[in-house]
Amino acid sequence: MDIITTAAGIEMLLRWGHFLAGITWIGLLYYFNFIQSEYFKVSSVESKHNVIQLLVPKAIWWFRWAAMATFITGAGIMGARGAGWSIDIYIGALLGTLMFANVWLIIWPNQKQMIEWATSATSSDLPPEDVAAGQAKAGLASRTNTLFSIPMLFFMGASSHFPHGFSVVALILAIAIIGAIEYNAVKNQWGLGPMKSVTGVIHSGLGLSVVLILLLEIFG
Repeated sequence: MDIITTAAGIEMLLRWGHFLAGITWIGLLYYFNFIQSEYFKVSSVESKHNVIQLLVPKAIWWFRWAAMATFITGAGIMGARGAGWSIDIYIGALLGTLMFANVWLIIWPNQKQMIEWATSATSSDLPPEDVAAGQAKAGLASRTNTLFSIPMLFFMGASSHFPHGFSVVALILAIAIIGAIEYNAVKNQWGLGPMKSVTGVIHSGLGLSVVLILLLEIFG
């Protein structure tokens, strides 16, 4: 019988940490996109200002560090297992890595800027142009992460329970599609598009999932 200090046990501990951190991260991602953003659309300026000052700093702390823990434990699992994964894990890991990068390189720096401004400003003040522009960048990256999370969760599960055969063609096409969406998140080439609404980003995520799954079914 394996014990927890063996390689299998250590991998299981990494998986446990990956699940805990991932649930925290994605749960907060959905909170920000499905609840907080919708609340901001209908709340008063004073209420919004209060949320940014008192609630957002706590939520964004858990959000960014849960993303970090998810990434580190995921990398640990892949390192412990070595080669031999199905194509699903590579696509899922690519999506997860881009989501992690979006959190730390786009969402958090711009949210930090907004929090710092709100802490020193009154509710009657308007954010300066650079802060407002930063919020737009963070919003686009957050919506993109929500879109990515839907196929990411499928492929993470499929890697163990519904693996596809490895296909270079499918992987290249998947990287091209995912890369184009990430390019938009970084450069704002096409804007939010259908991701403006909650239903739109969910449908977009499901649509991307179908496209990527079909690639693996056809070329795998």
